[in-house]
Amino acid sequence: MRTAMTRLLRGLPAAGLAPRSARAAGLFAATRPWRDTGVVLCFLSMPHELDTTPLITAAREEGKAVAVPVIEAGEIRFVVMAADPAGLPRDRWGIPVPDPSWPTLDLARARRPLVAAPGLAFDRSGNRLGRGKGYYDRFLARARAEAPVAAIGICFSEQLVPEVPHGDHDQPLDGVITDAEAILRGVPA
Repeated sequence: MRTAMTRLLRGLPAAGLAPRSARAAGLFAATRPWRDTGVVLCFLSMPHELDTTPLITAAREEGKAVAVPVIEAGEIRFVVMAADPAGLPRDRWGIPVPDPSWPTLDLARARRPLVAAPGLAFDRSGNRLGRGKGYYDRFLARARAEAPVAAIGICFSEQLVPEVPHGDHDQPLDGVITDAEAILRGVPA
């Protein structure tokens, strides 16, 4: 499924991705978890992936803090974003690289943290297929033990599939937002 979804994403027409990303950000920003949060934990997009820049811009315009992931020793920590993602250097996969000196987010002090979760595929039951390293599953397991964290996937509608394979270590999401619809489960709309 990872190979098929990667191929599908690379085949999406580039010209339509920006408006579709903006539509998904608009649907995300219309949810109750978004309205209630003080901080959005948001991935920085790689090429051929939904662009999270509109989501980050909306959060900052509403006075929400934005925290972005840094991978260290095989684990994710989120740092509070201090600069526009457009100005960040990119790694070998084309992903913007946050400054590791930005302050680490203190989840226990954050007001209703909301994770915008990446993935290759999602289903309506809240299952997510990541890229296979388990970073987000391990992070969500730790975060949910520390604070009431909501996690919602954000993707293009083509990434919503009937069923994502999942196991006991996989952390279910509270919903999925595509450029076409919002599917929330376990959190108020």
